[in-house]
Amino acid sequence: MVKIFVTTATLMIAVTGNCLADTVIQAEIPTTVELSNMDINRIVCPGPMNDLIFSQEKGITGHFSGNNAFIKFKIEDAGDDYIYADTQSELFVVCNNAVYTLLVTPTDIPSVTLRLASPSGDTFKQNIDHFKKMPLEKQSLQIIREAYNGTYPTSYRISESTRKVPLSSELEATLTQVVDVDGVGLRLNKYLVKSLAQGPIEVDEKVFLSSSLGQSILAIAVEDHRLQPGQSTEAFVVDQKEREK
Repeated sequence: MVKIFVTTATLMIAVTGNCLADTVIQAEIPTTVELSNMDINRIVCPGPMNDLIFSQEKGITGHFSGNNAFIKFKIEDAGDDYIYADTQSELFVVCNNAVYTLLVTPTDIPSVTLRLASPSGDTFKQNIDHFKKMPLEKQSLQIIREAYNGTYPTSYRISESTRKVPLSSELEATLTQVVDVDGVGLRLNKYLVKSLAQGPIEVDEKVFLSSSLGQSILAIAVEDHRLQPGQSTEAFVVDQKEREK
């Protein structure tokens, strides 16, 4: 159970799912990614998938259907053992008439899902439609649910961070991810919060109500409210970009 503190109300919602967000890839920007060298990997396009271009000599197989593509690396049977691909290669994905360049490294990891972001001209409309007729409070709750479950729409603009932010003498916070919802004016900041206290400590949402974290904070959610010494939790802070000064 995750408690979401809204600046005008306090709500309780149950959120379940994977906390790891899928990787989102931008068009026309060569992007280094790791894909599973043993399982089938999935690529999701925000529109129709047009083509896949790759080197079969490097052990890649793939096909696409609708708005999905599926990539698999060949596994060689060496008798008593299997040989898995480990050579980096280029993969070009033509999605919705835009070209995405992936510098792929096959790695011993589980199946990966890559989500291709819409070209910038389309993101505003997609985001507006996504939150259409939804009150501001529910918009905040929606993006927090998406962040917690790691299921962002491809129209969101996502960037990673390692910036330390001031919080308190007993809590160390690191900004790990910034999610901008262009066209709607929402931004979500995800923090990794670590306890520096000598004993158990309660993490209250109100500790995030600081001008250093946002000028127009709408909602805050903390995954675990009670931490033991050295333990960490995630916190999600939503603010409204149009009101920033």
